[in-house]
Amino acid sequence: MKIKHLFLVLAVVFSVNMGFSQDKKFKIHTVAFYNFENLFDTINDPDTYDEEYTPVNGWNTKNYKKKLDNLSRVLIELGTSEAQKNSPVIIGACEIENRRVLEDLVKHPTLINKGYKVVHFDSPDKRGIDVGFLYQEKHFQPTSYINVPLYV
Repeated sequence: MKIKHLFLVLAVVFSVNMGFSQDKKFKIHTVAFYNFENLFDTINDPDTYDEEYTPVNGWNTKNYKKKLDNLSRVLIELGTSEAQKNSPVIIGACEIENRRVLEDLVKHPTLINKGYKVVHFDSPDKRGIDVGFLYQEKHFQPTSYINVPLYV
């Protein structure tokens, strides 16, 4: 009888210890996809149809900087909450003109301290619309990436 009690006590102690040792520590991170809605620079690129977004047609440095201000403000707050203070560690981006606009965005004063890096490939889109990928290097590092065009 005493052995049964001893085994029961040991089983309870062991179960309690196992329960506490299985508490997992984890961090919440946000992954996002965002449509940058025609993020074009002001430079007329002869290889793309970007004339609408040139100074001749009213798209100037002031407009471009305002767009970067607005996008950086949205991205820094995207997915944040009481439990999640950091901006997204990964952001898929669409409707961008080129790599340069993403580089300008990650260098914006609002985002620069987040340490975003850029992955970008030129697309075959006639209008010059590309997609990109931003990531916080301290949380995520791609081991490789390739461009796989999908022609429909």
